[in-house]
Amino acid sequence: MSIKIISKDGFDHQIGILISEMEYVRNKTYSLLNSKNLTVHYLDYNFDEYSNSIGTLLLHIVVHEFKFQLNHFYKRNITKDEFKLYGNAMPSTMGKRLVYGNDLNFYINEMKSVRENTLSYLKDLKDEWLFKDVLMSNGESIGNYYYQLRHVIDDEINHQGQIKMILKRLKE
Repeated sequence: MSIKIISKDGFDHQIGILISEMEYVRNKTYSLLNSKNLTVHYLDYNFDEYSNSIGTLLLHIVVHEFKFQLNHFYKRNITKDEFKLYGNAMPSTMGKRLVYGNDLNFYINEMKSVRENTLSYLKDLKDEWLFKDVLMSNGESIGNYYYQLRHVIDDEINHQGQIKMILKRLKE
């Protein structure tokens, strides 16, 4: 099977390449989730006091992309309702075991919903946007949009590794 990263139709060239990468990575995540019968028990399982559950990691993947949207598309803070849904999977709270009780469809639906919004916004942007500096409120650059979007992709890849490790340790 030949896998190629090519520019996705309907997007400017460079953005289309990033979209192709995002889709490849997301499909790998879905493939991991389909590799076992992941019940709520397995999605909530922590194998020691330092580990995150698969459910926490999945919701964190969603949160990371959603925060990208908030910061770069919507340019606003998270609402109270959004925080109720996503707050427990933010980096500062991930280790507190606050994400539990959700079935696999919940996580997949959240991943799909947030991704649809990302694609909708990216469709209207041109490649030049990727190379603009992202500025903090004090005017300091924290990189460009290309880096920020790659960070979303890389974060999901990193969490795939954690999910793989957890899946290997689950007892059938």
